Amino acid sequence: MRLLSAVLLLALASPGDGVADAAWATEAVARLNALLEAPNSERAGSADRLVSEHLALDEFTAATFGDYLEESLDAYRGLLSSPRFTHLVEHYRSRLARAYQHRLRADLAVQLASSDWRSLRLDSLEVNGQRGRAQLRALFATRSLGMEADLILADGTWKVAELKIDGRPVSSHYRRRYQSLIDRGHSPPVMEAQLAEREYVVLEDFAATWDGSQPMEWGPWKKKDRLKPVLYRVEGRPSAELGTSASSVESSKPRRYMVARDSSHSVILGKFVHWNPRRYPIMTWCWRAAALPQGGNEFLDDANDSAAGLYVIFSKNWLGVPKQLKYVWSTTLPEGTVGRRDKIFRPWFFVVESGTTNLGKWTFEVVDLEKHHREKLGGRPAKRTIGLGLLTDANSTRSYAEAYYADLRVWTREAFDGGRVVNHCGGLPISNGAYSGENSE
Repeated sequence: MRLLSAVLLLALASPGDGVADAAWATEAVARLNALLEAPNSERAGSADRLVSEHLALDEFTAATFGDYLEESLDAYRGLLSSPRFTHLVEHYRSRLARAYQHRLRADLAVQLASSDWRSLRLDSLEVNGQRGRAQLRALFATRSLGMEADLILADGTWKVAELKIDGRPVSSHYRRRYQSLIDRGHSPPVMEAQLAEREYVVLEDFAATWDGSQPMEWGPWKKKDRLKPVLYRVEGRPSAELGTSASSVESSKPRRYMVARDSSHSVILGKFVHWNPRRYPIMTWCWRAAALPQGGNEFLDDANDSAAGLYVIFSKNWLGVPKQLKYVWSTTLPEGTVGRRDKIFRPWFFVVESGTTNLGKWTFEVVDLEKHHREKLGGRPAKRTIGLGLLTDANSTRSYAEAYYADLRVWTREAFDGGRVVNHCGGLPISNGAYSGENSE
């Protein structure tokens, strides 16, 4: 199905006084037909302005995705107050709309550059208050297509809220394109990545907070920890303060990060996030250990502390026990160590950093989740993960640990095999508080 919204986005450009009538519509159609006679490059260059100015993005997004956000974030409904849950949904609704807008712009640019349609004819226009409907026909060399546009008057401007081509809504076309993600309840960052046609998903960039420092989606994993002091907070400056666009779908240079400091509490912070680890099996992240718990050894009950730990919770077994893996920065165990404590249901851990060699430095980590799952948990992972966890602790050693976490991503295997998984830790603060410009992207 062709994205012929290009037709309406041009043809229904708003009159200056907000009054829509047949004369205005006829004139707008004439402007579109003039554009169709322009070079392809000039047509494609109009896509950004057309989508931004003439599409009722919120209504179009709602028509396409329906209750997807509420359903994909449903795990938070019982954990957050109603106002906070609404805030969380609205945060992702804004992000989804921006990502969708970028997708429509890109598709429209292709359509305008390559379409073989010749002209547009206005058949009728009906207006009733702040709503309207236009009937048009797109003419091709050997055929024609009937189109119907639902219009809405917003702030004195007529915009397209829905477009039907031969009776089929364009929003339904896009919904079918992303139906599998909607049906499986994959998290909004996955949808954003699909809309952008990226090979990776940014699971967390720590840009979203309730109050500037408390992370929006992260909370104590265990009920017994909810009354303990909050060990984790978001620090760093928002990207807009560093000269990047705050309205972009995703900044390529992370600017915010989670910091954890512990001496006695050992609180695992968790986040619900659902993606398909078979499609995105490679995980990358940035972290920095500033203080190692003295004598920390992940094998020993009385020394089971790590400067930094990242849990990946894949699914649950038939007893309801999480099937999970843990990646750690160990004080004493050498890099490459794999093991678990000799207790029931303890997770397998992988030592990916060790000791003081990289202490105080941001390090970039790459792990193969699917491979590790097969080796230690058996078989392929489930097609929908449960979430992530972070743990910096020093309670067993009665010492002190401090670590920083940033920019958690998952990638396709094709990107990994093709050498396109790159270090994305540039732009994070170095030890003196300045920001590093090093970034290999």
